[in-house]
Amino acid sequence: MKLSRLFVIGSCLALCSQARAQTLVYSVSYADTQASFHAHFANVSPFPGGRTHDENLTMMRHTRKTEIYSVSMLEGKPTLVFSDEGPHFDIRSTGDVSSGGKAYVVGFFRDWQTTPIPGVHEDQAYYEIPLDGSNHFRKLADAPQSAPNVELNAQGTKAALVTFGNEKYVVSIYSVPDWKLLSTWDLGKLTRTHCPDCTLTSSGWLADGNRLYVSLVVNGEDDDDTAKADHPGTYILSQDGADLGAIPATTGAFQLAGYFHPNFIERQFLGQFPDGRYLFLDYGVKQGKHPAQTEPFLVMAGTDGKLQKTLPLKFPIGGYISPSGKILAYIERRQTPDYRSELHLWVKNLDTGDEKELFSTPAPGPPSSPEPNATISILGWIN
Repeated sequence: MKLSRLFVIGSCLALCSQARAQTLVYSVSYADTQASFHAHFANVSPFPGGRTHDENLTMMRHTRKTEIYSVSMLEGKPTLVFSDEGPHFDIRSTGDVSSGGKAYVVGFFRDWQTTPIPGVHEDQAYYEIPLDGSNHFRKLADAPQSAPNVELNAQGTKAALVTFGNEKYVVSIYSVPDWKLLSTWDLGKLTRTHCPDCTLTSSGWLADGNRLYVSLVVNGEDDDDTAKADHPGTYILSQDGADLGAIPATTGAFQLAGYFHPNFIERQFLGQFPDGRYLFLDYGVKQGKHPAQTEPFLVMAGTDGKLQKTLPLKFPIGGYISPSGKILAYIERRQTPDYRSELHLWVKNLDTGDEKELFSTPAPGPPSSPEPNATISILGWIN
């Protein structure tokens, strides 16, 4: 598997001088193409009766394997801390990590059972994975078919699950690590009150670990009547679902000399710093250029709504603030000349604007590619 690994050993010291022992955790997942699957199992009997149980189980994996890596901002050297390679267990590449060094993910455990009917049994559940290289895992609770990702608060003491079903969003809050249900509530009350035609685009915890945010955008085009009722934006709720109001639309409004803000793009809320400041992803266009020629920017604002800093960025997928609030980790989706997408993992110093690339994957290959396709996901930060 030929991957472009741009690990920066030692050079993170300059970038992350204030990071101390903070460690970024990310996953790399390998999905077989049609050709790589056949090549991988070339020596396995084509007849089910001629395979071993482990071979049958391995061929049923969702991906060939998913690996989790940690990289210290002091050392800059990645360490493999978990791999699900094998016949019985595979995990979803997305999830979250606690500050104490455990990952919380959706996993699939399968084995061969002889009763009551011989065959493969698969169990989908939420799992806790210690990131210590032991490859151990602990089942927390069964997960529904459309299981949402775990969203941990910064303290690692509570988890939020946002499930969509029967035309509504339901939020469930659990204590961690005992996975005890603390509260569950319907997000519909908030949307009906503030934005009936909105859909949920992102959610998470604020820095205090007791309040959550949800970001709503209008689904489709507003007409004159619905526009009056719809107020998209980022709303704050208690862990019991109480409506605590919205982050004002004027907070951190994009302002940069020589640029204007296109009116067809909504900014995105990325999270809250430990000191309470807000971080947004927004877009600007250089004066004199076509509005479609947008450029991404990070926008930092105080709780008083005042703009504090604007930093240029590569076109990102999400963003993860470090526990110190000094570093942002994000994935860049870079388009190749043949219109495929490469993924590049970056860390950016939010004080200086300096950034370093840690890892990248080539663009996905066609079904005839002999190598599996690799994707990157950020799981979060640990201290």
